[in-house]
Amino acid sequence: MAYSVYFTAVEGNCGTQPVAKAYLDYLSTQYAKVGVFRAFTNGSIEHDGAFLDLLAQIGREGDAERAFGTTRQAYVASEEAAMNDLVKRYTDYAEEFDAVLILGVLDGDPLNPGVLARTGRAAANLSTSVVFTVSGAMRSPEIIRTITHLAVAEISAEHAPIAAAIIVDTDEETEAARAQFAKDAPLILLPDGKERTFTESDRAILTTAIEQGSDVVTPLSFTAALISRARADRRRIVLPESEDDRILIAADELLARQVADITLLGERDTVLARASELGLDLSSAQIVSTHDPELLEKYAAEFARLRAKKGITLEQARAKMADISYFATMMVHMGDADGMVSGAAHTTAHTIVPSFQIIKTKPGASIVSSVFLMLMEDRVYVYGDCAVNTNPTPSDLAGIATSSADTAVQFGVTPRVAMLSYSTGTSGKGPDVDAVTEATALAKEARPDLLIEGPIQYDAAVDSAVAATKLPGSPVAGKATVFIFPSLNAGNIGYKAVQRSAGAVAVGPILQGLNKPVNDLSRGALVEDIVNTVAITAIQAQAN
Repeated sequence: MAYSVYFTAVEGNCGTQPVAKAYLDYLSTQYAKVGVFRAFTNGSIEHDGAFLDLLAQIGREGDAERAFGTTRQAYVASEEAAMNDLVKRYTDYAEEFDAVLILGVLDGDPLNPGVLARTGRAAANLSTSVVFTVSGAMRSPEIIRTITHLAVAEISAEHAPIAAAIIVDTDEETEAARAQFAKDAPLILLPDGKERTFTESDRAILTTAIEQGSDVVTPLSFTAALISRARADRRRIVLPESEDDRILIAADELLARQVADITLLGERDTVLARASELGLDLSSAQIVSTHDPELLEKYAAEFARLRAKKGITLEQARAKMADISYFATMMVHMGDADGMVSGAAHTTAHTIVPSFQIIKTKPGASIVSSVFLMLMEDRVYVYGDCAVNTNPTPSDLAGIATSSADTAVQFGVTPRVAMLSYSTGTSGKGPDVDAVTEATALAKEARPDLLIEGPIQYDAAVDSAVAATKLPGSPVAGKATVFIFPSLNAGNIGYKAVQRSAGAVAVGPILQGLNKPVNDLSRGALVEDIVNTVAITAIQAQAN
């Protein structure tokens, strides 16, 4: 993904255009391919002269129709939909650049109530930092300091890091107050005059601003990163349920955005006819008939070989291949696809049982289990096992813990593993606590490289103040990122409670421990859930 920075005014008429031009000139000396992206336009692009001028400055006039996120009108109508569009369009646009200057509020834009909070949310969702401008003209240092402080507070409250504040049209009195201003953010002070020239110190601040990025992970920024990672090394994912319109719509988006190569199971004429009715383009999808005699025979013979010890005959294997889950799982097993996603129209068992029989566990994995990636407001947690293993033994729990830590790493989460219980440390006793204590010891023995703590209560795992009281000195307590529940009962209740009460986005279940990736969808899955699950499956396949 390209380096980026969100450049915006925090008030009207503070000379944004010459500053943006100077910043863009500087970026063009540092990076081979520089882009300009307008977060929110004021309606028709042809009336957004400031944006068009900056595109022309770098010779990218032809990008105008794709180099913006959404309109201010769309944002007023639905913030959620507008933010989704913003992140999707930015992710697709930024792929070809080394650095992108993202434009927020410019001189002449309407300053609607809540504009700074919106700026913070947009920057956080785009995983970038903010550089903002304030006018210093005819203002005392105290007034400028107050405006700067309030702007920093409002933007930062939405989890967007502030990289710099640019005070435009400063005077000697303002210069003398630099140290006072810098309490909130690095300061760039531009003196009176239309020409904007950055000093060497200014340029160092601006370089840091665009390269520092953001440690904050919002649900939208996380899913955008999934898409970028998946299409950086495209894999083929089979979607067996082509009779479901959600699958077809997701396949259309996946192909259009080049996230993965898609195989659909079904009869070609039927699939394409329905796609046409829905206004979809699936011409680049591979469509495979489950009645293809050559594939049926190949898969049946291999399934009979795999299950020979269970008494499966070739004839029985042929009958099994009539089931789309078995057929698709055989495609993955035999290398005709890199992963499978199913479950939109079938039960979890129908989706994953064939993988237990065919793909089996990978070397080093003691058990097949699952996790949910819990996308919180500003971070990602990993919860396991919430979907597969009902009453895991201490050995099973240890395996779930190590597999979950590996999954966390795979998706950019630093693993600090909390083995959850109703007791922290040695405060409680009983067979349930003893099982978690044993599981913790087994996991630590198997993976001494991991930070693992248990037994530990959830509050001590996430709250530093509670951790300091209940388990002082622990490298996990208060900052856990991977949470291992003692049973499926606890795990399923836990993830749904957080999902519904805290507004977290639950991505999963993601199966772990298999030789090749197979993932299950909820039967209530939305199109965006299917797209995200395919991206996750593709990333898992990249590691094989």
